[in-house]
Amino acid sequence: MVFHIYQDVVGQWRWYLSAPNGVKIATAPVGYARRNDCLQAIKRVREASASPMLYDNFGPIASVSGAMVA
Repeated sequence: MVFHIYQDVVGQWRWYLSAPNGVKIATAPVGYARRNDCLQAIKRVREASASPMLYDNFGPIASVSGAMVA
């Protein structure tokens, strides 16, 4: 997967994450005035996804590693 950064039509910096097949699977919910702020947001996403949780409509069900969550 690859993070891409770009400037939108009003000059705000944004990011999106694409899958190996090129499909966008996540996008920045907001624009950033500074490029560095956009890069910091990507860093936070990467750190938060180091141990992602799986959820359904009823709450957490497991970590990606498969360990069940109470």
